[in-house]
Amino acid sequence: MITPLISLVCVGLAYGMLGWNFSAYDLSWAMGAWLIAITLTILLFWGEKITQRMFRLGPRGIVSMLILSAVVTLAVVASALFAMTLLLLATQMLACLELQSAGLNRRSILLSMVFLSIIALGGGWLAGKTYYPGSEYWLTS
Repeated sequence: MITPLISLVCVGLAYGMLGWNFSAYDLSWAMGAWLIAITLTILLFWGEKITQRMFRLGPRGIVSMLILSAVVTLAVVASALFAMTLLLLATQMLACLELQSAGLNRRSILLSMVFLSIIALGGGWLAGKTYYPGSEYWLTS
């Protein structure tokens, strides 16, 4: 029972770090990042068939080439943002697997991840605005 809690703490820390980094910017950046992260989470949970269809070879292979080229470009141009995105996806997948092995259903896992992301992203943003703001240049490093 302690292993799912550790993975949820990792997810909370990752979202808190993202919120802290976005505290140097306007609130709309944090909200946009949260919406993108929640969309990725929902695709991770319920988008298996959509993802398989997009990455199928053939005439639809252009979509997979565009996505992969965007990922490579993001990794080269904004390595900090790429690392943060990779960290978020890895912790979400770990928490999803741990919570599924603990016996929770997909709907409760998704709801707990959404609420955890709201609280952690907001807490990181609030801590950055209140105590120690993040750097505006973290995307360029």
